[in-house]
Amino acid sequence: MHPALSRLGVLILAMNTVVLTACSPSSSRTVAQNNPIAQLDLKQLPNAEWRLSRAVIEVSFCRDRTNEALLASESELNGWRLTGDISAFPPYRQEGLNALNEVMGEQPFILYQIDGSVSASRYRLAMPASKSAGAVAEQVFPAVATLAGSERVCLSAVDEGATY
Repeated sequence: MHPALSRLGVLILAMNTVVLTACSPSSSRTVAQNNPIAQLDLKQLPNAEWRLSRAVIEVSFCRDRTNEALLASESELNGWRLTGDISAFPPYRQEGLNALNEVMGEQPFILYQIDGSVSASRYRLAMPASKSAGAVAEQVFPAVATLAGSERVCLSAVDEGATY
């Protein structure tokens, strides 16, 4: 085979690999490594691994863009989560999940979104199923305090009697 044709073949193969890699959707594993809230956001909860709080935490970011990134009805969230694939979610959602993760930092719990409007999103606190319901309930107010302490959050509140 002619050396120029051989080099051309290698170049074409390399370009195809780059294009195919760039076009493939992000895997759940990549999301999981970077953001535990985004990892949990892909799942239908509660399940055998996770326990949810009864109380609902409402959060409004000071930037409308973040609230809009988290905009989703309960039925939209359930539909996206049924696929279990990050590519089912709108691409702008990751921005909102990243903002929430940055505000929460390292905590013994994760916020799990149950719905979101243009002005605020609602979450249940999620902890491993090995934790008792009381242990989960005890973390609700520390979560709200963490949110309230952030300059990025304009409103954080708890609804103990939520029926969401």
